[in-house]
Amino acid sequence: MQTFIPRNGLEEHVSTAVDHGEDRRKNVHDIAREQCESMRRVTLATGASANELCQLMQRLLDIDRSGTSAGIVAQGHIAADRMQSGMPRLDLGDVSGLGDGRTADQRSDAVQSIDFWLLEPLDPAHDKKWYARWKFWSFILGACGPDVALTLQGLALRPSEPGDTHADLVAKARKVLESWRRTSEPLFWAAVECYVRQQSFSLETQAYLMHCIAAMFPGDGMKLSSAQNEQLTAVLADTYCDALGSSATMPSADIYRRLSQGLQATDRETGLTRHLGRSDAAQIAITALFAVIENTRSR
Repeated sequence: MQTFIPRNGLEEHVSTAVDHGEDRRKNVHDIAREQCESMRRVTLATGASANELCQLMQRLLDIDRSGTSAGIVAQGHIAADRMQSGMPRLDLGDVSGLGDGRTADQRSDAVQSIDFWLLEPLDPAHDKKWYARWKFWSFILGACGPDVALTLQGLALRPSEPGDTHADLVAKARKVLESWRRTSEPLFWAAVECYVRQQSFSLETQAYLMHCIAAMFPGDGMKLSSAQNEQLTAVLADTYCDALGSSATMPSADIYRRLSQGLQATDRETGLTRHLGRSDAAQIAITALFAVIENTRSR
């Protein structure tokens, strides 16, 4: 499976290290342009105040300049690890009746592989998982700067103590997060598609973004059958393959366009058919991206 689209010069890399290298080579004007685009996307999708976002970004930059952000960021990463370890898993029922257990094995392999790929060091000061988190929080905030995004993560996830000097920033950071939680599924996935297409993320970075989304936006989970899970995973993987054979600039961006249309399934207990929530859809996207990556690596 080829991931390079020579017609427009964009490449969908398998390696997050390549993404990081591209980011470091961006000039000031490109970064400013991306920040403006990201801010516009956040305000349009969530209704968050552009003025408040600008103020929040400025205060975060002030914290970084004063050298006090390291502890906040560390607390945020600790909280993120705890949050991810408690991420709700897709409810596929009793896997003992699945024959070879392929669905359960595939999902387990996906989670383990994503962690393995993203823990491989980029350099002594920057590992892949931190990079992917920076990207996720940049998307949530609407900013591109790594210090801003990681400090926001620390503020949004850390417990707020009485008399906390950053209490107002904690409240603003959580307000931004809540604005994304209230965003409708079509608008949310359309914003993800726009962000992925703009940033040209690697597939493994996208897989970790989906991991973060599944943890941050659990919503109303469904009880799926194994057959439904496999079918929905195949829908997203096929969406990527179809885009790969067309003039699409970022094949994986079409996955999120498909998610914005909604994935329907029937709850195996209630018998009701409805659209999947954000967390379930993100977990299915993880498995689909994993299948694409494995297919890419095998060629």
